[in-house]
Order: sequence, then structure tokens, then C-alpha cells
Amino acid sequence: MGLTLRDENILHPEKLDDMVRDLAASGFEIIRPFLRNVNFTHRSPETVKAIARLVSVAHSLGLKVALDCEPHILVAKDMAGSFPGSMSLRLVRAQGRLVNGHFKLHVEHPSGSSRPLDFLRIEAAFLDEGGSFRPVEIQDYGINGEGEIYETGYTFSEHYYKEGRPAARRMHTHLWGQLPSTASGQLIVYATFKDVTRIDFWSQGCKDYYDDMLECYRDIPLDGVGWDEPATDGDWGQYLYGEAFAAAFSRLNGYELKSSLHLLDAPGTSSASLKVRLDYYRTLNEGLYEAQRNLALKAKSLFGDNVILGSHHTWQGEGNINDYRAGASDYFRLNDNMDAGYTDCCWWDPKSVAYAYTLASSLGRLTPSGEAEVNTWHWKPTNSLTIYNARLISLYDITWFNIFYGEGSEVARYPAHYTWPHVVAETKRNRDLQRIIGRARPVTDVAILHGWETICGVNQPGLAGAHKTFCLNTAELFVEQSIAFDWVDTRLLSDGRVEGGRFVSALGSYSILILPYASFLPRQAWENCKAFAQAGGKLVFVGPPPDRDLSGESLRADFAELLASPELSLEEYLEGVNAVATLPPYRPESLDVGYPLSGEEARLLCTLEGEPHGMRSPSGNCVYLSDLDPRRELLDVITPWLTSDVACFSDTILWRLYREESRSLLILISRKDRELSGLVRVAGHSLEFSGGTIARVTWEEGHVPLVEGVGVSVQIKPIS
Repeated sequence: MGLTLRDENILHPEKLDDMVRDLAASGFEIIRPFLRNVNFTHRSPETVKAIARLVSVAHSLGLKVALDCEPHILVAKDMAGSFPGSMSLRLVRAQGRLVNGHFKLHVEHPSGSSRPLDFLRIEAAFLDEGGSFRPVEIQDYGINGEGEIYETGYTFSEHYYKEGRPAARRMHTHLWGQLPSTASGQLIVYATFKDVTRIDFWSQGCKDYYDDMLECYRDIPLDGVGWDEPATDGDWGQYLYGEAFAAAFSRLNGYELKSSLHLLDAPGTSSASLKVRLDYYRTLNEGLYEAQRNLALKAKSLFGDNVILGSHHTWQGEGNINDYRAGASDYFRLNDNMDAGYTDCCWWDPKSVAYAYTLASSLGRLTPSGEAEVNTWHWKPTNSLTIYNARLISLYDITWFNIFYGEGSEVARYPAHYTWPHVVAETKRNRDLQRIIGRARPVTDVAILHGWETICGVNQPGLAGAHKTFCLNTAELFVEQSIAFDWVDTRLLSDGRVEGGRFVSALGSYSILILPYASFLPRQAWENCKAFAQAGGKLVFVGPPPDRDLSGESLRADFAELLASPELSLEEYLEGVNAVATLPPYRPESLDVGYPLSGEEARLLCTLEGEPHGMRSPSGNCVYLSDLDPRRELLDVITPWLTSDVACFSDTILWRLYREESRSLLILISRKDRELSGLVRVAGHSLEFSGGTIARVTWEEGHVPLVEGVGVSVQIKPIS
């Protein structure tokens, strides 16, 4: 349970004692103290003293304490004061036409900046002469550093914004100057701004700060250290930059980013642009990885190898596209530092819940503990919502992490909030069930690619939002249909192998692979997927088609041969999509957008309106759906291929099967505001349920299933 500290708690740590006792009596096992909106830092002697007392009391009651030190504004400002070179720069693009060599540009500030940021310099400038880019030096220029506020031209439709309300009030700086009068064309400028709220994770100062901060706690036996999110304010109106980042980019990639900045935003996806974009996001992601690795190594050196380490990287909970620009594009790589799988979600959005739970389940099984933990937050929880989500958490074997305890919480404040008794009861029940599940693993037969390469290679917020829409909507649909699946990355695809017509990876063995937005893939991942299809495995491509490997070599002919269809390039696909829709710069709720296909009529798949949106290979085991968010169409394709040891005939029951050696365990829960009702066939027996909201069925080969659950009524009959 997260415990939000206030100034009063820090100045009078004895006031924490009753809170810790309450958490112990309520059955919680780990306390995670948060500092937010306080006048103290993690390095303040008062904070260290308060944490020392909290740890002492917690340990006396059998609880563990994991210190949260998220690199948000509080940490960033403290870091900037002692290590000025540790701050990231905000890199903003501006463009305007030269008139007789003169230019005047409006450089838009990133969202979230309520004051003019400090303009630092023009990092690079390029002249676009009809599609040919030439670097230019701008020596003399002027700025209006005061900026002005204006409304943005697009709207968010997320739940915490009113529909139609402008997403932000943006500030911009006027930038003017002159080039030789003979210069003409579009001038593209990349300007840098200073800000003390964003950290350059590649900087030595970042490492030194966290080393120094943890040294303050050397004599306190902390059980864990982590941070809640990698960062905030990573929107698509900016890039993260910085001297340490630029140096790391040159070192890792063998060239200077500054001279290639224009390729980040150049039209299309040329091989040169693809390389720079993939290198940029990979370097940014790797900086976050290294910062978290350094923190973990320091924590282990002070508090032991078994210290709890965890951070979630889905920082806006509902799977917002800003993760990419915040430096968290590759969740699976970042997961390598974790001791469990961590994600974030908000209960008012069931799509984000389905996405967060399934992603955490997959990430967790790749970590040493095998556990999955999800931070669940919400502004106005209800008893009904709390009880139902607790059932979903149990279904997916999730360790429930909640950040709301304490009067300083910015959301539902426990224990004062009326849902607290249900939170306590459901947490205890969930932990009891987790102990019964033990090391049993979910039985999954479907894997869905969660890659970063295509989104970063195209580098457009519209496609990033569409991809998140697919991920969240598909997760919700599969959860509602009790279709067990894993999210996988391109490393798992590259390292996997084909055995007996199945794809085997470090995470699981699958008969169905779904590859959404797989335009850019590592060559080995592509070869393995192709071999899987050729061995009879079921392979489904969704959205933008396979186009190139990461070295720039074409995959189009291979893909066309696999489907026995005409070649389709990514450029053609995107042009077709852009012709019928303008993708919004955020995650929309749904997308009814695809690319009309042509080919052999008998193998074309059509929508209810008769639009050809899919193609099936001659053998039938390889399918391409051109929709950005197919949902039901995808379900229609894979349903005939699904096989299971469980058959469920009920509109109230969701289920998930686990297995450990000879032991099988089936978890069943009822849908929201419903009870278990219906017929389930498993292990040669028919189970007819009526009543209760959660049940477990265990059996070994040849034995009668054992059903347990509070208030559950069931009739068990052998199937003749």
C-alpha cells in the first residue's frame, strides 16, 4: 500500500505510527512511502528521520518498506540544485518560410508549461529546398522570451477531460532573424529550452544524485527502492535532449544526432529517417534503463541482493502515447531491471484495466519473482467498482498495489474513504488466492506483439495513438471473451523457435501469433515468424503491413509471397489511411479505419458493408487485416483456431486456466454486478454454477474436480 507523506508526517513522524499499525492490521504486507506536494526532499534530514521511524515500526509489525523516489518535479528540482548538468533539455521544432532571407517563427512550448521556458539556443537549422535538406548556420537572431498564451487546435477525449475542451493552453516564443537574401524555401529550426522538471537519465549527475540520496538511508534497513513512473510531460510537441544524451547517442550509434535532427520529422519513412528515429528512441529508452539499473545496483549494495525493485513505465495509466516521448518506448527492455512486472491503470477505464493486467502478467513472468503488480488509481471509486476490479485482479494473479493511503493522497484518501472496508477485505482475499496459485502459470495459446519499432520508425502521434487504441481495445475484447494471451516483444520473437508447429519463447508456447503494426521488424524476428507460418502455425498481421527490417532491407516481397497477394508498401498504406481519415494526436476510443485490399476474390475478407479489409493466404493459416483497430473482425479470424481444455457456456462467467506440472487450477469470476451462473465443462466433468462471485476449480489427471468459493453453489456430473 502506498502511503502519501505530508509535511505534518515528516515533522512529526510519530503520527505515522497509527497509520502503520492500521495497515498491518488490515493485512497489507508492503508500505511504499511517497513524497508529493511537500516542502521536503528525499535528502532532507527530516524526511530521513521520518522514514527511519516508519521502517522501525513497520518491521516490528512484520511489514516491509519500499521507498519511492520517483523522478518527478520534487526530485528533479532537488537534483538540478546540486547537479545542474543533470537536467534534460526540451527540443522543439519550428518551421516557417523565408522571405528575402528573413524569418519569423513561433516556437511552441511543450504542454504543461504554464510559464515561458528558458530559451537556450538554436541547436540546429535546416533549409528545405523542395525536399532536399541543407544545414544552415544562424548566427544572428532575436527572441521574445516572454511568450504568449493561446489555445491549441485539437481536443482530448480522455476521461479526465471534458469532451471538446482544448487539451492545453500553449505558450510560444517568437524567434526572428535573417539568412543571406539569396536563401529561399522552408526554414526548419530545432530550438532547445531549459527546464528543471525533466532529467537527462544519461547524465552523471542523475546517477550521482541517486547514489547520494540512497546514502542518506544507509543506516536504515529498507526492504525496497523504486520509483512510480519514469517521468511526465513527455508530449509529442517536444523531444528530450541534453548534453549527456547527445554524447551517449554519438557513442552508441557512431554519428552525431545534431546534424540529423531534421530526419526525425522528415516526411515519409526513408531508410535514413528510419535509422535516426530508431536510434533516437532506442538511446532515450536505454538512458532510462541505465538510470534504473544504477539505482538498483546502488540499492543492492546498501540493502542486500533481495531488495524489492520496481517501477511501472506506463506512466499515464491508460497506455498513453506520451510514454514514447518520455523515454519509455520499450517496456520489455525496461522490464529487465525489475523484480516483477509493473504497470499502471485507472479503474474508470475498463480498457486500460484489461491492458494493464494482461501486460503486467506477461512482463512479470519474465522477471525473477514471476509476479505481476499493478498500481490502480481512481478519483471516485465505488464499492461495486472496487469489488469487481478485485475479482479481475485475482483472475490475472495480480498483486494489488494502491497509492491512496493517507490524507495527503491526491485521489481517494484511505482509510477515510467509504470503500476502505472493501479494499481491506478484497486485498486479503486476493493474497490468499495468490498463495494458492503459487507458481502455476496461465495457459496461453495466443501471443500478440507489443513492439515499439514501427511507432518510433514512423514517428507520428496519430499512428502511436492508433496503436494504443488497438492494444487497449483488443485486450478488453479478449478479456471479455476469456481468451488467454501474452504480450510479446520483438526480442522474444527473435529468440524464439518453432517446434511441432508451435512458436516457443521464453514466455510461452503458442499456436497463434498476432503481429499488429509490424512494419519494421528485426530480420531474425521476421524469419522466425515466417518459419512458424510455413510450419502451419496461425499468423495474423494487423494494420500497417510488414515493410522493412531494421537495417532497411525490404520485407514487402516476402510478405506478398506469404499471402500470395500484391505487394503493399507502408507508404502506400499510410497514404490510403490519410486519404480517408485524419488520425488524432492522442488515443481515440475506437477507429473504423482500414486500407481497401485487392486480390483473389475467394481469399478476400470483407466487412459487413462489403469493404475488402483482409486477405487470407492460400493455405488459410496466414491472414492480413488492414484495419487499424479490427476488434470483432480479428476475433472472427482467430476463433476457429482456438482450442482449450475448458468449455464455458455462460454470459456471466470469466475464466482463466493455470497449470503447474500435474496440477490444474481454473479461476472463475462473475462479471460486474452479476453472480456465477452457467455451465462449465472441464476435466471430463460438467459443472453447473449458481451463486457466488469467485470460485476456483482444482484437479489432477484422472481425478474429480474440487470446487471452492464463498457462496458458490455447483452441481458436478461426469460427462458420459
